[in-house]
Amino acid sequence: MGCCCSRRYFEEEDGAIKYRLIHGRRYHNLSDSMYFMANDDEEAYRLNRYHDAMKDIWRGLFNSPVEEKLRKGAHVIDIGCGSGIWILDMAQQYPNSMFVGIDISPILPTENLPSNVRFFQHNMLDGLPFEDSSFDFVHEKFMTTAFTETQWEEKVIPEMIRLARPDGWIEVIEADIFTSDGSVTMRVAKAIHDFMISKGLNPIIGKEIPRIFKNTNAFLEIRDQLKIVDFGKKHGKSAEETLKFYIGGLKSSKGFLANSMNVMPEHFDALIETVSIEAERYSTYFNQYRICAHKKI
Repeated sequence: MGCCCSRRYFEEEDGAIKYRLIHGRRYHNLSDSMYFMANDDEEAYRLNRYHDAMKDIWRGLFNSPVEEKLRKGAHVIDIGCGSGIWILDMAQQYPNSMFVGIDISPILPTENLPSNVRFFQHNMLDGLPFEDSSFDFVHEKFMTTAFTETQWEEKVIPEMIRLARPDGWIEVIEADIFTSDGSVTMRVAKAIHDFMISKGLNPIIGKEIPRIFKNTNAFLEIRDQLKIVDFGKKHGKSAEETLKFYIGGLKSSKGFLANSMNVMPEHFDALIETVSIEAERYSTYFNQYRICAHKKI
C-alpha cells in the first residue's frame, strides 16, 4: 500500500508542521514525540496484518479477567491504538461495551464505525481528555519506541492509573529488540538499540513495567507473562507473520535508522532483506511481555 499524501502533511500545531516526509514515508514532527516509526497507510496495513498473529500467540485479545464485565457492558480505552484493529475486533465481540481508541497518528478509521466505537487523534503526553476513573479496562500495546522511560514513569503509567476505575484492570504488551545469530541482523539490532538509547528510549521497557507498576502502590495485583516469539516460516504461520511484521517495522523506521547507521537508503533496503534471510536461517526471536494490573478499590 502506498503512502497517503494529503494536506494533513501540512497541518500545523503551535506554529510547527506536524508531519514530515522522509524517503517517501510520513513521520511525526512534534518536539515531544520520540516515535520514529512511520504513520502512513503502509504502517496501518502492517499493524492490521499482525493482529491475527497476536491473537494466536496470546490465545486471545486480552489476558485480564474482564470477560464478564465486557459481556455485561464496560468502558474500554486502547492507548496508542494505531490502525484501531484491536478496538474494532473487541467491539464486534462485545457489543454491550463501549470502546475508545486514542492515537497520535492520523491513521485511525473514520468510516462505517460500529456504534460502540469512538476514535480520537490525540497526543498521550498532553494528557487524555477524559475524567478520572472513566474506564473499566485500559489497554496499551507496542509503544516501546514512543515514550522515554521518564515519560513512562511520570506521564504514561500515571495517566493509565488515573483513567482506570477502582477495581479496573490495566493491560500492557511490549516487546524487546529482536535477537539473532545472524551478523547483519545483530548489526541492525545494535543500531536500533543505540538509536533508542540516544533518544532516551528504553529498548527493554516491557521488562521494567512490572517494577514501575509496583512502585506506584496503586494495584492489588500485578501479573506478568513472557512469550519468546520466533521468526520465520519453519516455526508456523504466526512466526511467519511476526517476521513480516518486524521487517515492515524496520522499513517503517528507515527514515531515521538509515541516517543513524550512516548508510544510503538503498543500502539500508539491502540490509533489511538480509535480516529476513537470516531469520529463516538462524534462531531469530524477540521477547513479548504482557502485564496485567488490578487497580485498588
